Amino acid sequence: MSEAETRYSLIEPELKNAGWNLNDRSRVRTEIPVDGYDATPLNGFADYCLYRSDGDVLAVVEAKRTSRDARVGKQQLLQYSEAIEKKQSFRPFGFMANGEEIFFWDSEVSAERQVAGFFSRENLERLLWIKQNTKPLNSVQIDSTIVERAYQTEAIRRISEAIESKKKRKALLVMATGTGKTRTIMALIDVFLRTHNAQRVLFLADRDPLVEQALTDGFKSFLPNESRARIRTYDLEEAKLARICVSTLQTLELCYDKFTPADFDLVITDECHRSIGFPGDVRGSGEQSERMENYHAGRRNCVF
Repeated sequence: MSEAETRYSLIEPELKNAGWNLNDRSRVRTEIPVDGYDATPLNGFADYCLYRSDGDVLAVVEAKRTSRDARVGKQQLLQYSEAIEKKQSFRPFGFMANGEEIFFWDSEVSAERQVAGFFSRENLERLLWIKQNTKPLNSVQIDSTIVERAYQTEAIRRISEAIESKKKRKALLVMATGTGKTRTIMALIDVFLRTHNAQRVLFLADRDPLVEQALTDGFKSFLPNESRARIRTYDLEEAKLARICVSTLQTLELCYDKFTPADFDLVITDECHRSIGFPGDVRGSGEQSERMENYHAGRRNCVF
């Protein structure tokens, strides 16, 4: 399959799945000459540019044919992104795709990572806002009305350090029954929200009672001012708008393809030993684990 065929048959349907209307030139343009963004000719074309409403480029997509590694275009993507940055106030995000794999890259922050699909315009707008407004996780006081025990505070600080200083994207928190796991997680989420490291949070569990407990004893009690919703397969509208969503893994399996890989910034998986495996081997052994690994792939941070 040629690059042109790959784009038409495989890459463009993925863009459409993420809400990008390829017929709307205010949102998507193809084969943009990069020379126009920079005085030094680069003799290249950006395969796709994804635009925000004010005309700035949110992301550049570099496409390759299926027989080539998608990351072959990494240097080209960097050149295009740097050239575009000179004409607007920020560097656009990047995607590398070959019809079989998609890699997302914020070249100013971290290495590229494989994701399960493209991000929507709303996703990219939110990620850009977070990038421009985020504060260090340890720059705010942990809410003592939520947690008051020293080990709970220490757990939150250790997770914050792992994610921020050590650039980890996953963390495992092990706490014995009765030690305040729910309170600790609520305080951790509160830190993420107040430092703008996350705007949308997903809480997953494998049983209905755990989900209901999180909604009532957790979010309603400790984060009462945050909009919250339970994900239900028959009605996703409320969940699409809420800042905090809760779901069983079983429900999410039935509708996870209705969300993009960047619809949530922080994912909490309760009692992971009974659901999707440990962070060191998140793939587990079954079909559910494989599908959920793909679901987690695009998220900024996961806490198990």
